[in-house]
Amino acid sequence: MTATIEQEKTSKKIPLIIAAVVLVIALAGAGGWWYFQQQAKSMVMAVDVEPEVPVAARVKKPVFLELKKFVVSVPGDDRLHYLMMEMSVMSYNQDELDKLQDFLPVIRNAVVTLLSEQHYNDFAQPGVMKPLQIALRDKLRRVMNDMASSNGIDQVLITKMVIQ
Repeated sequence: MTATIEQEKTSKKIPLIIAAVVLVIALAGAGGWWYFQQQAKSMVMAVDVEPEVPVAARVKKPVFLELKKFVVSVPGDDRLHYLMMEMSVMSYNQDELDKLQDFLPVIRNAVVTLLSEQHYNDFAQPGVMKPLQIALRDKLRRVMNDMASSNGIDQVLITKMVIQ
């Protein structure tokens, strides 16, 4: 009789032991999943924090060519206005800026032509700098492509601009 009682006690403990083992495995799995999710989130946040740098900037240091004092008359509604501007051309290739230096009179002419075609009210609008820089860059790229089959101008930066 004692053997039967012992057997009944053990048979009642087996499902409890199995349930406890399954519970421990499930908790360990859930804990591992949570830990790895936290690690993945921190990796994504670390990647998002790094600023995106152009490929050329990782390889080479940018070089600049300063273009001084462009004075242009700009038509207005009631009178003529004057625009004084200075800018720098940025490239990641010194040879491209050397080519640009060789064609400086053509470059200055392209800038003066583009600026004199603008209206005074265009310069009075907020946020005019970025579109103007892009227009200047595109114009200089076209001129350099026509003159020397060169496309090495990466940015045009307006460093001074006064209009009256």
